[in-house]
Amino acid sequence: MELGELRPGSLSQQYNVCGKASCICKDPENPRRHGPYYQVSYGRKGKSSSTFVRPEDVGAVTKQLANYKKLMQLVTLWIDLGLEQSQITGKATSNKPARSKPKK
Repeated sequence: MELGELRPGSLSQQYNVCGKASCICKDPENPRRHGPYYQVSYGRKGKSSSTFVRPEDVGAVTKQLANYKKLMQLVTLWIDLGLEQSQITGKATSNKPARSKPKK
């Protein structure tokens, strides 16, 4: 199985209003915002970040996001199966610390 390129996060589509008073995005009867603009948001090493994506790259980025999601599902399954196997084979350890024998 091959996953391909990976990218964590989620893709959003945004429409914006500019600062020009005479722009179509400020039309009182039929305002039309600028966009769409695409942005990937993600968290990494405790920090949130985002980056804009070109419209021609949206397909590739969507695939990378799906690949990352699939990887995380596989890792979760792998961990769950490992824990289950430990329970079955009796190799599970207790959460309690081992007691030391009293000294004589």
